[in-house]
Parts: sequence; structure tokens; C-alpha cells
Amino acid sequence: MYSDIFYIKDIKKNVFDNESKYLIFIAEDSKEMFNELERMDIKFYGAIFPQIIFDKQNYTNGAIIFKLKEYVEPFIIENIKDDITQFKTNITGANSLITIVDGLSDVIDYFLEEFYEIIDSTTKIIGGGAGLLTLKQEPVIFSNDGIYEDSALIIPLKDNIEIGVQHGWEKIYGPLVSTYTQKNILKTIDYENAFEVYKEIVEKDSNQKFTEDNFFDISKKYPIGIEKINGEVIVRDPIARDGNDLILVGQMDQNSVIYILKGESDKLIQSASKVSKSLMQDKKEIEYIFLVDCISRVLFLEDKFEEEIQAVKNSDNDTQLFGILTLGEIANNSKTYIEFYNKTCVVGIG
Repeated sequence: MYSDIFYIKDIKKNVFDNESKYLIFIAEDSKEMFNELERMDIKFYGAIFPQIIFDKQNYTNGAIIFKLKEYVEPFIIENIKDDITQFKTNITGANSLITIVDGLSDVIDYFLEEFYEIIDSTTKIIGGGAGLLTLKQEPVIFSNDGIYEDSALIIPLKDNIEIGVQHGWEKIYGPLVSTYTQKNILKTIDYENAFEVYKEIVEKDSNQKFTEDNFFDISKKYPIGIEKINGEVIVRDPIARDGNDLILVGQMDQNSVIYILKGESDKLIQSASKVSKSLMQDKKEIEYIFLVDCISRVLFLEDKFEEEIQAVKNSDNDTQLFGILTLGEIANNSKTYIEFYNKTCVVGIG
């Protein structure tokens, strides 16, 4: 994937050369780095995330710089609402695809459905949603040609990345049914106002009361789970309320079977350790660990999040670890349909 990788706090011309291509993951507090990059005569692709991960630490500022190997040819889909079949030739022959989308777009699930149709059935996909913690949609995916919203960055790789997914959240109430939804808006649960149903369950369990300005402080501990036919639970993050509607990161289909979930710090960290260990057991040689983790796990775990990074790295492992803290996570393992997750730990071993 890359011939060199490093973390920087400031853009310095001497770390780049005009002959190479670069992949750049920028942390939100340093989003102005794009303006500096734009003035430089280099070829680059990248995205802005709430935070980034390098080695054993997560950062709110700075950037991870990948000097890409010659064969790696990233590309940007400037509008994921458009027909994307034209990009099929760009991914032909790729064993894995790093896939970054605008995490606040309302058409992510539509895009992923279309994208899955144009890839080979054996191709592995790992990635997540770029964006800012303000939860205000802005252009966050970029190249030396510009910066875009409602877009996607695709990095086709020859690497055969092994992918694992775990979240660690547990059911505390349900089953319920999402009786009325509009894309990422949950309007009614069991034919009652969604917020009122959610509020009653969460306030009783948490012994806290929702006010006008504390919704996310409470809801970050109580996501909603969508139960799939195979029994897998896909997490949806309620990030805001609009009257009696719940605004989610990612789409929820109408008439889905849902549960209110709750997390405990130790169980979330254990889930991250479990997925990493299972992947490492199956991989004889490990060049790098790519961690895609939800920013709301950081907000939930707080100081304990470093323990989650260590759990993924397995402490004594000297393999290079890097990652992104995202607004939604993307993964498939070539055995199941591509999914857009929330509050989930996705680990890729290359």
C-alpha cells in the first residue's frame, strides 16, 4: 500500500516530493492543512476526520501521510448520488478497497448498494465516514483538484486485507419495530413518536433526564440496534433529535426489528481485542493494522480509549498501526453484504 508513513503536526514541504502520490488523513482541528496542501505542487488524495490514530495514540490535530506505492491509483467519486458504473474499470483487479465516504451524506446506503454491484465478489472493503464533530455537513474529501461533499474516495489495493468487525454493545430493551422512517430519520417506533419511546426507555435505565441541550451526552451511551435476518445486530447512532424524530448516522429501513442497546467500557474494549486477536491468528505475516473506529466510541470511553487501541495492537506487537475515527464504519469480508456500521470497531490486517 505505502512505501513510507508518518504523522505530522504541521505541513512541511521537505516531507513531500513532486514524483510521488500521497494519501493524507487529516484530523478535524487541523482541517486548514488542506489549504496549505493545495498550494503545493504535489499529487495527493485524502479526507478530514474527527480524529486520527497513529501507533498507540489518537489525535485531534495533525495528519497521517502515506507515500503510496507506484501501483496505487486512488480516485474520487465527486457525487455519490450519480451513476457510478463508470468507475468499474478503476477497481478491476483490486483485492481490497479502502472506501471513504462523506459521513453526513443522506445517500450513503444507496451508494454502498450501487458500489457493491460493481465490485468483484471476492474484493474486501474497509473504510468509514469522513466529517466533523460539529455534525454540520461540509466538504471533507479532497485531492489536489479540489475538496468535495456527498463524495467518496476509493483506494484500490493489491493487498489482501483481512477484516473483522465487533461492537460490544448489548440489548437492554426490545424487540421493537421502526414503523416509520425516512432515510436516516427514525420517526415512529411501534407507531409512537420515536423520541418519546426512546426517552422513556433511556431515562428509566440511566436515571437521567433529557433536556434541550444534553441529548448527545445521554444518547452516546444508548445506541439503537437493527437485527438482521442472520441475527447480527447493526448499530445505529442517534446523534440528534428534531422534535419527536431521531436523527441517525446511516439509514434505517422501515419495519426493521430494533433494540435499545447499552455499553460497558470493558465489554467494548474486549470486543476490540477479540476481533484483532482472531485476525492475527489467521495471518502469518502482518505488515500493518488499519483501525477504523467510531468517534462516538472515543466520546463514550474517554480516557479508556487508549486501552482500546492497545487491545487492537495487542500490546507487544511491533506492527505499524494507523487508523481513522469516523462518522460510521464500512466493512465487508467478501462473505457478507457490505454494511455501514455505527459505534463499531473495524480492524483490517494487511
